[in-house]
Amino acid sequence: MKKHLGWMIRMLIAALGVGYIFYTLTWTDQVYLPPGYVVSEGISGGESGRSYPILEGLKNGYTLEPPDDGHGHGPDAGWIETSELVSTGDGPRFKPSFISILKQADGTLLLFGGLLLIPVVLLATLRWWILMRARGIDVGVGRVGRLTLAGFFFNLCMPGTTGGDVMKAYYAAKGTDQRADAVVSIGIDRLCGLIGLVLLVGFVGLLSLHDPLIRRLTIAMWCGLVTLVLNAWLYTSPTLRSRLGLGAKLSKLPGAKVLRNLDAWVSAYRRHLGSLGLAIGLSLVIHLSLASSMMLAGFALGVEQPVLYLISTIPIVLMLWSLPVSGPLGLGPMDYVAVQLIVGSSGTTDQQALMMFVVYRLYLVGVGLFGSLALLGLGAKPKAAADSATET
Repeated sequence: MKKHLGWMIRMLIAALGVGYIFYTLTWTDQVYLPPGYVVSEGISGGESGRSYPILEGLKNGYTLEPPDDGHGHGPDAGWIETSELVSTGDGPRFKPSFISILKQADGTLLLFGGLLLIPVVLLATLRWWILMRARGIDVGVGRVGRLTLAGFFFNLCMPGTTGGDVMKAYYAAKGTDQRADAVVSIGIDRLCGLIGLVLLVGFVGLLSLHDPLIRRLTIAMWCGLVTLVLNAWLYTSPTLRSRLGLGAKLSKLPGAKVLRNLDAWVSAYRRHLGSLGLAIGLSLVIHLSLASSMMLAGFALGVEQPVLYLISTIPIVLMLWSLPVSGPLGLGPMDYVAVQLIVGSSGTTDQQALMMFVVYRLYLVGVGLFGSLALLGLGAKPKAAADSATET
């Protein structure tokens, strides 16, 4: 009974998540009216801006669907000339549905952009599996793959791109006597991913130092990376830890036992530098694939930025989207900054950059749908670690 109940709960979560993903997509072409912009009585941007679905589109303008006042006595349909619409700035903007976006784009480039996410899933699975095996956690690659896919699914349905880590931590720890190591491996996996992301910006940026923005980003990334690696090395150095009396200091803090255990589990990875190096190398390839996927989506939509510029700035966009202030599918306040990064000083418009983000998110939706199926198969317990500390 318990097994069937767990399966039903997972199926409900998957169904709700899939429904929410489709709910967040824009299904109809719309026109966005900025705050204070008035088309006709009852159809305006109001105080914070508002989008109106398009009832009919003609060559010289659009008929806008009036808002429903709940009593059937709302305003008549509005009309806006195409000459009033802008692609940049604060004026009214045309917002195409994702179906319209796909119809207008280069299908071949879109296809290749989506296919690049296949190696991303495979490499992300391999990276986490390597980090778990380094700590003696004997979990099959198939289960790690399902957890990785399910993580993609939860990242789409929760703020930022960290929601999947919580789910992965729960299922990775389930059914193994090395729960703490399994949970810590997720944090180390995320750290290796961050280092790979920074390395990508740092290496590519060295080829485009003539661009002021890229030069500043490159310097910031290398400074951040050196600081991160140095602090990690100092923190895990047995000699330094002994001289500083780190263990004794942790014992004086609230929750000392938990902190000491967590400290020991993290420090243990110092003995697995080969696995960490391989994980960081895989992260570099993963983020290069992600950046290339979004870049191909941009080229399919007419984005005119050079390849090196996009490879340098797209990883920064991915960092912005990982912040928990972003909403589901990465939508949120970080989009404004991301658009400015992509547009730069080129002829690319804000609308093209936004559409590139939308198409990239549609790629992720496809992966997330597979992830919802993977979620249903997570009921089986993983095999316990063969070389667990509890074995005799």
